[in-house]
Formats: sequence, C-alpha cells, structure tokens
Amino acid sequence: MARSPDPHAPERASWLALPPEPWKNGGGVTRTLAADPAGRWRVSIADIDRDGPYSRFPGYDRVSVVLSGAGVSLGGEGVAVALLPRAPTGFGGDEALQSRLADGPVRVLNLFVQRGAAQARVTCLGGADDACDAGSLTHGPGQCQATRLIVAMDAGRYCGPAPGMQWALAAGEFALLRTVPEAGMAAPGAFVCASNNGFAVCLDIAVPAPGSR
Repeated sequence: MARSPDPHAPERASWLALPPEPWKNGGGVTRTLAADPAGRWRVSIADIDRDGPYSRFPGYDRVSVVLSGAGVSLGGEGVAVALLPRAPTGFGGDEALQSRLADGPVRVLNLFVQRGAAQARVTCLGGADDACDAGSLTHGPGQCQATRLIVAMDAGRYCGPAPGMQWALAAGEFALLRTVPEAGMAAPGAFVCASNNGFAVCLDIAVPAPGSR
C-alpha cells in the first residue's frame, strides 16, 4: 500500500486486490489491510468456507464484523460468541474456539489489539451505527498516536468529523489515515451510501506515542 505524499490525506487501496494468505488449517484465506510494525494491532478480512478451529491470540482482544454471509457461531469451554452480519462483536483471543457457519461461507473483518498496548473502537456505518471497544491503554489521549481505517463494502462517501475529511470510496476500497488529530476514540463521522442498503466499517486504533511514558 503506497503512502500518500500528503500526511493528512488517506492512503487508499482495494482490499480485494490484496494477496490472500491461506489459513494453516485450510479453512479459509485472509487479507491483511493494515498492521502495526510492533505487533500491537492488525486488521484483516477473512473468507471462511467451512467449520473448524479458530486461531488463538493470547493477550489480544478481538472485534469481528461479518461483511457477507449469514454469520458464524464460536464456541469453547464455557464460551459462546455469535458473529452477526454488519454488527461489531468483541471477544478475547485467549480461548480455544471452534467455528460453525450459520448458512454457508462468510467474509469477516477482524481486528486484533494487544491489551495494555493498544485501544480501539469499531463502528459500523450506514445502518444502526453500532460500536464496539477493545483493548486498553495506560496512557492518556494526548500521549497517543491514532490510526483511522475506513472499509467500504459498498460505494459511497465518507464524511469525517474534521473539515475536508471527505472521500468517495468504491465498493471494496479502504482508506487509512495514519495520524488522526482527534485521538483514537473520536466520533467516526458518517458514510453516505450510493445504495439504500450499503455500509462501511470505521476502525479507530490508538497506541502510545513514541517517547511517551
């Protein structure tokens, strides 16, 4: 993904054009949209076409949004998680979980954030504007660097909270702002869809700024 020459402009790309990475268990493929070089967070989109084990990520919180398909049920020892279409769902990455598809293959957006090192909010835009928080930080907002990621499932226009923060996005396109002045938990803005039923996902992720204590 090429960096924009303007640090205030978004980096943009089609996630459909990203190379798929096969799962070790053969149950699907994943495309990584963005990741922290220090491993504190990662955002990816997975295509799941069969039931099977879900990978464990000890020490991480997860948020998943079913982008297409009927949904996924995750179950483990004393744990039950329902991943529903167009709704952000948070759960811990520590548990050993098995996945079961509700009605055929699904496409799922996944966020991973390391507890104590990153904090995030995931908001679905264009519908009920449901939001889900994950992760944790010991630093105040003024000591953080923030990243905003907009993932458009349908064509539309993203209108951010800051003046001039407006971009037209095609279906399957995402935009990444590596520094957001309003800090990571700011209002996500709005997504005006070209169709009546379109939607997008906004992810705000904050990590400690370099040199902060």
